[in-house]
This record gives sequence, structure tokens and C-alpha cells, in this order.
Amino acid sequence: MKPFLTCVAFLAVTAFAVAEAPLISQLFPFYCTPNYGTCPNGFQPGPGPLQLANGNLYGATAYGDTGNAEGTVWQANLSGDVNALYTFLPNGSGQYPNGEIPSISLTAGIDGNLYGVTALGGAHDAGVFYRLTTGGTQQVLYSFCSLPGCPDQALPVVPGADGNFYGITPEFVFQLTPDGVWSQFYNFHLPSSEGVLLIAGTEGNLYGVESSFEKKPKESIFRLTTGGVFTTVHTFPTETIATVLTQSSNGTIYGVFTGLKGGVFQINTAGKYKLLQKITDLAYAPTILVAGSDGNLYGLINNTQNPDYPGAVFAISPKGKTIFSEELNCNTVGCFPLGLTEASDGNFYGLAFKGGTVSHGDIQNGTIFKVATGLKER
Repeated sequence: MKPFLTCVAFLAVTAFAVAEAPLISQLFPFYCTPNYGTCPNGFQPGPGPLQLANGNLYGATAYGDTGNAEGTVWQANLSGDVNALYTFLPNGSGQYPNGEIPSISLTAGIDGNLYGVTALGGAHDAGVFYRLTTGGTQQVLYSFCSLPGCPDQALPVVPGADGNFYGITPEFVFQLTPDGVWSQFYNFHLPSSEGVLLIAGTEGNLYGVESSFEKKPKESIFRLTTGGVFTTVHTFPTETIATVLTQSSNGTIYGVFTGLKGGVFQINTAGKYKLLQKITDLAYAPTILVAGSDGNLYGLINNTQNPDYPGAVFAISPKGKTIFSEELNCNTVGCFPLGLTEASDGNFYGLAFKGGTVSHGDIQNGTIFKVATGLKER
């Protein structure tokens, strides 16, 4: 496996901080038997992985394990034992009142339960917001498009420190309570500005990206408290697009920007902006960033313009030095990575949309993969 930096010009070429890249291995393959007869635990992984306090990983697949199943939520231990915790099935009329295709989002609530959003199903076949216990009991909390004109459409949500969940549209930030009450929480000032991106910060606030169209188009990073206080943290130059955000445990914000130029940036708690690395080929801009417990940044790269590129896992230091960058392999660990999380054992776990090592005759349909970084167990 070639180091990624020898293949394309993604990040500025710097000295490696470790002697060799970590071992990337397949933890579990999602597969189907010939002719898609059965697909144990579902196929085409989507949201996830995330780790709950019980130590298990959780995620969702877009499609289920039988012919009429439209998605699963799966549970996996760190040894690779996986089971379908919940399967989205139709009722006797062929409808999906409990949701269908759970591909929008999956997150954890402060109560230790899973909360997710499906793309379809529910009372209006426009998706549902649901709760799922680790014992497999599912409850629909809200059916989307319940309001006239459907301002309450199915979109990803992130958990707030107040126990509520939040999502973003171009017009507003919305709130969903754990009891399923939907409301507009913060309004952007259309047509002069609109919301773009939203994450849950580690210190209890929400962070996101707002586009402004006054005079010259610009994008800004904002902070939004769960009390509704909005603050602009940083404004980018014209024609700069912020595409990825994350926050470390010490409050530092990291992200990716593209546009005429590209790079990985840092904003400290005092609001000071710093460019960590330049991206010389924007087709290989990172799609996921995770702040590791060791202070380094870990992430994923995809290139949707190149169907032959399998994706890569990388790490850079807070000073912008490349630690490692390794391509995935469709036939061994899976390819086209979707998600990445650091687990309590000090390793990272991710999802690949395609590929994997399966038994002869079975059909590859993505994997859970492990990046053995060997960080301190938590």
C-alpha cells in the first residue's frame, strides 16, 4: 500500500511523525448471499460508527437483511461481532410507519439511547425522527412534513448539551426535543444569509457555517448556544467554502475549506485563525475530520470525481505536519469511506460504503474497518 502523499498532492509534503502508518484492517463485512437472497445485518452502511458507554459501536444501513426490509441499525463489539439491533419493516399494508431507509443520521442522546432520522416512512412518507434503545426497542417521535409546506423536512440532527437535537436548513436552525416536539430555533436572514453546516461542539455549544450574500459572497463560522445566542467566530475571504468542521476537547475548532484554494484550518478558543495545511488538489479535500485524544487530527478523503479512487485515512499534527496517509483497498478492508470515530480502546473505526473481504460467491457491500493507531485506552 503506497503512502497517499506519493500518489496525489493532497497535503503539503512534510516529514512523517511516525516510522510507519497504522495497520488498517477489516473488522466486519456487510455482504449479501448470491442474487441478494439474504443480507445479514443489512447492506450499504450509512450513518456511523458511534460508540456508546457500553463500549459497542452503532451504525445504520440503507437497506435491510430481507427482501422487504428497508434498513437496519446494527450493533458491533470491538472484536467484530455484529448483529442487527433493529430492522425497518413494513406493516400489513406495505407501509413503513416506523421509518424507512435510516440513511439521514444516527446519533446518541444524553440518556444513552440512539436517535436517528430516516429518509422515508412515517405518517407522511417523508421520514421519521426515532429513538432506539440498546435493547432494540424503537419509538417514532416525530413524522416529518407534518406542517403545511413541509418546513420540517427530514435532515441530519446533532445532539445538544441540553438534551435536545438540532439541525440546519438554509432558512433556520431547528430543534427536536427527545419527546418529538419540532420547532424553529434560530432564523437566518434570507435572502442576505443562509445556513450551511451544523455540528455539536465539545463544550456544549453548536457550531456551523453561514453563507452571506451581502455585496460579495462570504462564509463565516458561527457559534450558537442552546439558549439561542448567535456569535460569528470567523469570516473567510470571498469565494472560500467551509466544508468540514470539528472541535477538539480543548475547544479548538478545526475544519476544511475549498473554493479557489483549499486547506485545513484551526481556530483557537480566542478566535485566532491559522492555516495548518494547504490542499493543492481540491478533488482530494478531506470529507471527515476527527480530533483525536492525542491532540492530532484524523480524517477521511474521498474523490467523487474519480470512481477508481478507493479513499484514504490520514492524520496530521496540530502544527500541520503529516503523520500518515494511507489508501484503502476495496478487496481487503473496503473502500469509499463514510465515517470515522475514536473508540475507547485507542483505535479508530470507520465505515466503508463498498468492498470488503467476503466468502466466495457472496456480494461485497461495505465494511466496518479498524485503524490501529495504538493510542491510550480511555
